[in-house]
Amino acid sequence: MKYRLLTIILILILAGLIAASYFISIPYNVNSRGIILPVKEWSLKKSGDGMLVSVFKDHLRITITDFSVTEFQRGELAGFRVNNKILTQEFINVGDTIGIINSSEEERRHVEMVAQLQVQKSLLKVHSTGEKPEMVQMAYEAMIKTEHEYETQKKVTGRNEILFNDKYISAEEYELSYNDYLVKKHNMNIARSNFEAVSTGAKEEQLNFLMTSINALELQLRQVEERLQSFHILSPIDGRLVGRRALQPGEEIVISIADSSQCLVILPVEIHQLPYIEAGQHVVLKSGSFGVSFTASIISVDNVVQMNNQRQNVFVTALLDENGPDIIPGMIVEAGIQCGMVSVADYFKRLLRIVYAN
Repeated sequence: MKYRLLTIILILILAGLIAASYFISIPYNVNSRGIILPVKEWSLKKSGDGMLVSVFKDHLRITITDFSVTEFQRGELAGFRVNNKILTQEFINVGDTIGIINSSEEERRHVEMVAQLQVQKSLLKVHSTGEKPEMVQMAYEAMIKTEHEYETQKKVTGRNEILFNDKYISAEEYELSYNDYLVKKHNMNIARSNFEAVSTGAKEEQLNFLMTSINALELQLRQVEERLQSFHILSPIDGRLVGRRALQPGEEIVISIADSSQCLVILPVEIHQLPYIEAGQHVVLKSGSFGVSFTASIISVDNVVQMNNQRQNVFVTALLDENGPDIIPGMIVEAGIQCGMVSVADYFKRLLRIVYAN
């Protein structure tokens, strides 16, 4: 009888625990380990073949927003001079000059193009304004002279035509007069054309050719000036200098700037935990090195799986709620993603799922 009563009590207790497991809620967290990164980071690197590579990363949008390579021709004498004043500043602003690239080849091209452009503009001025005033005056006087000779000969030929028709002069005399009239008319037309040429300048085709050459030189010169301007390396962000060594062989970091006004954390989450993760969830971060804790909020979840320690993971990005001196970009932190309250039964189901996945 006693054993039967004890059995009934145990069954009731077990049934009560099972029933309570569906009504009692407990917090469920997904634990991970992440790395602290600045919101934006810009680096200027020197590759092994001597090229300068500029990389601007936006960790918040998970993109490289700008990537440029400055390449020099073989045999070109070029150098990079860092602005030493920048190295002593605590904070760097957008537009501050980081350094200047000196290129002998580009400077030589710039000088040559400026000289060629000046020559072409001078030629255009000469041809468009005509000859010297003395030459124009001589051409004008020659034109006036031939016009007078033509008018005089025209009157003489007109009178001779009347005399010839009345048979007062011979046909030979009239033909000589008419031929002289044609010669005077031809000379007048030549003088007029010569005066127009020396007073108005070159032909339209020649002027158009000079204008085309000037436009082409101005375009090339603008490209060279833009390239020279790009040799002034300016900071694209506000931030602080980052002291960091390059770990990739053949690469040397010249300078690196981080916008650490806000930081974020990148967390790998195993794929079987992904259904419990969503944007807006809070994350508690702890640093064992500094013994401090701080919070963040999930802003994005990757849509691609990556292998991490031979396991399938999806990376989660969380933005820190506040920034402080104890938060250093690159530090590793322990993270607990708060996935809300779940029933005891669901809690143990998730634990079993983790055990099965491992």
